[in-house]
Amino acid sequence: MRKILLFIAIVSVFTILHAQGINFTGLEILERIDDNEFYQTIEYNGSMTIYIDDQIRTKELYTLAKSDGRKALVEFTNPEDYGTKYLMLEDELWIYFPSEEEVVKISGHMLKEGMMGSDFSYEDALESDKISEKYNVEITDQDTLNSHLCWVITLNAKVKDVPYYSKKMWIDKVTFTVWKEKMYAKSGKLLKEMNVLEVKQYGGRYFPVKSEMVNKLRKNSKTEFVMKDISFDVDLPDGIFSLRNLQH
Repeated sequence: MRKILLFIAIVSVFTILHAQGINFTGLEILERIDDNEFYQTIEYNGSMTIYIDDQIRTKELYTLAKSDGRKALVEFTNPEDYGTKYLMLEDELWIYFPSEEEVVKISGHMLKEGMMGSDFSYEDALESDKISEKYNVEITDQDTLNSHLCWVITLNAKVKDVPYYSKKMWIDKVTFTVWKEKMYAKSGKLLKEMNVLEVKQYGGRYFPVKSEMVNKLRKNSKTEFVMKDISFDVDLPDGIFSLRNLQH
């Protein structure tokens, strides 16, 4: 009987230590985050609700995206912006305005501006690579966030083409969900904070479907982003992601 109790106690201790992340390195945590959030292709309907002071504006959108070659096509469907489209190819971004029948390329300092006036920049929209390919990682703390046991990890850019020099993330120890993220400039200034408000399980992945972005450089401003009707691994021919298709 004593041997059985001792065995149960050892197993319990091992389980607790494992849950506390003793057996995970920072890189392994990043790879598990990538397993949750990275996809080959995706199709979804979404919305951005922008809160600035007492004003509230909602943008509806339909998105197709493909990780191979980093391609995405976004079409806005709300009446105010109906027919406006975004096309991303690698690190390049174009906007089509139906009222003028004009295509404009977004580049340089314009990439830091808010997408459709939101707190998500064009750079945020272009950031679709795996986190582990862009940042070095260190586990710096542990915390409890909204009843979720979390690792706190610090990321520092190892390549130049990233919108944020460093990040701090709160990672769920069970699901590897990124519940909170702070984004910093090279100077150490806090630029933005994102909070995940809802996660859904799709097969073996836990995918954030509702999040909130706060731009710390704008007063009384935040944007809530919601994804719905999500389909992964859909067939998306490359012809969808072209400048010619952007104008149709």
